[in-house]
Amino acid sequence: MKETSHRIAKTPKSAIRELFDLAAGRSDIISLGIGQPDFKTPKSAIKGNIEALKGNITMYAPTKGVPELLELLEKKVKEVNSIESNWKENIIVTNGGSQAITLAFASVFNPGDEIIISSPNFVSYFYCSLFFGVKTVEIQRNEDFSPNIEAIKKAITEKTKAILINSPNNPTGHALSLTQLKAIVDIVIDNDLYLISDEVYENYLYDGLKHTSPASLNEMFERTITVNAMSKLFSATGFRLGYAVASKEIIDLMEKYHQYTVAGTNHAAQYGFIEALKMDIGFFEKILETFNKRRILVFTRLKEMGFDVIKPLGSFYIMPSVKPFNMNGSKFSRDVMKEQAVAIVPGDIFGSFSEHMIRISYATEISKLEEAMDRVEKFIKNL
Repeated sequence: MKETSHRIAKTPKSAIRELFDLAAGRSDIISLGIGQPDFKTPKSAIKGNIEALKGNITMYAPTKGVPELLELLEKKVKEVNSIESNWKENIIVTNGGSQAITLAFASVFNPGDEIIISSPNFVSYFYCSLFFGVKTVEIQRNEDFSPNIEAIKKAITEKTKAILINSPNNPTGHALSLTQLKAIVDIVIDNDLYLISDEVYENYLYDGLKHTSPASLNEMFERTITVNAMSKLFSATGFRLGYAVASKEIIDLMEKYHQYTVAGTNHAAQYGFIEALKMDIGFFEKILETFNKRRILVFTRLKEMGFDVIKPLGSFYIMPSVKPFNMNGSKFSRDVMKEQAVAIVPGDIFGSFSEHMIRISYATEISKLEEAMDRVEKFIKNL
């Protein structure tokens, strides 16, 4: 038989999905590996989906999305993100935020182009680069997980096409300050680049921090692809609905790729998203309070145990170093699962500079987090 795809063959199976599989088979495991909020999807979103199915909305959806949903997204990005757009030209509905990322890569890059990514960072970015023949230029983050602006400047070459940011960040929990964001924007403008901005955790910010979308800044709309999703704010990861906001030229290219690969997104689910977007998001305030309590709990316990750890500013992840225990993240993750039934993601899947780290998701109830921290402490004491 002839050879199969080299690019896909180079891609390992998802270590996060492997944790899902292991946790699913055992009742004693506490999973700190799941990037999924634990609160219930709002009833109005579920009802919107059900009513659409009852109304026999089971045919192909318009390729870019249901017009009513696109109009509501235009309103959302204007009111929440200060991004001026036209729903007919600048927005496309996608199969989750993950496909929005794929469409960004498909529409911007040619084989041999380069993308700059601060590392550690979300695992999918690295493999989208591989699939599209793009060279990933990893820039090691500063010790506090902020981007190394000077190193980014030095990494620019004639082949650099884009910079990618994810703020608040998965896996580090870092959130860009306005000063840091503007420094990156200046690099983008000065070097005639694109900026891919993954903003799925925009609502998960702590200590009074505020999110700024780069597409709202001067000269940046035409250069920015804004990626977002229904999943995190509405705890609706299984709806698989995301969206991208960009210039007409880029959205037109996305629409072509979308047409010939997946043909569209779940039609009925879009009506659930419509109802969600009609909600007053004040419901999220109490939810964010609980996530802040979890953040403080996990950070405090890890610090007390002797981890080298940075307090996250956003999202619902924390990324401590296991160097104080003389092991790498992969061994720590494997052994704590085996000995204490706690599922934690090894850091090395998030890039070249996080071999000594682990990623913990605190998107689970307080009582389980407390038990998980107790188990990790027992594991450490037994080393």
